[in-house]
Amino acid sequence: MLEEAENPVPRSFLHALGDESLRAVLEELLAHGGKVLIETPYGFTTGYDDTVRMQLATVGIGVLPPVDRAVLTLILLWSVAIPRAQGEIPAAAPWTEGRAVNPRELSSRSRFPDTVVASVLRRLRDAGILGWGEHRWVVPGPQFLRLTERVQQQIFQDLVLLAEPTGALADSIRRSRAARLDGSTR
Repeated sequence: MLEEAENPVPRSFLHALGDESLRAVLEELLAHGGKVLIETPYGFTTGYDDTVRMQLATVGIGVLPPVDRAVLTLILLWSVAIPRAQGEIPAAAPWTEGRAVNPRELSSRSRFPDTVVASVLRRLRDAGILGWGEHRWVVPGPQFLRLTERVQQQIFQDLVLLAEPTGALADSIRRSRAARLDGSTR
């Protein structure tokens, strides 16, 4: 049920989610498959363990084509990063609560032709990476709820580095990442 559900499963829908000992068994079973249990404000879902996710990405599994990543990056900037920076969306809000982005603006505010944007949006919506917001504009979809906290933080940091590479926050992110890398190589 957790693996197939498009959206998080409420605690009340699955007995194992409400019972700590059963939830621990569920987490152990998921770990054997390289997965983790993720609690969201809407319920529970599963996602790949960070180590497994990195191994899969290294061999090209689950990696979006460059044009899809570029369009998704624009959407995440306008839907999540900018509204958070402006205080419109709380930093702790789930990614699916981003500001809806008008698909027509993606072509007019970038170098991508309408046909390319339309096909990318269709692929990303079909995969659950994007969802529909108000006015049938796009927002980050339910797949973002399957990301671990660490991955969500990495993505947001990457958006900060992209949007304001010379800012104080970008400097702080680079220092933190360098210290982490330095510590992991010892």
